[in-house]
Amino acid sequence: MTIARRTSTYVGVALLGGAVGMVVGLLLAPAPGNETRRRIARRSIEDQELLLRRAEMGMDLPWDELDLPVSA
Repeated sequence: MTIARRTSTYVGVALLGGAVGMVVGLLLAPAPGNETRRRIARRSIEDQELLLRRAEMGMDLPWDELDLPVSA
């Protein structure tokens, strides 16, 4: 098998794999793209708010009661 033929075989397999992956992705997609992006944006805002609330709760901890090593 020559190098050119081997290369074209690899390219053909890669293109076929990409096409199959695209078709499977379209068939298994849970929602249209704009709806998915909206859901991701809404979830990231909710997660950001949760993280901020947890950070605020962490700032209210009594740091004197924690056994933290004293840096010299």
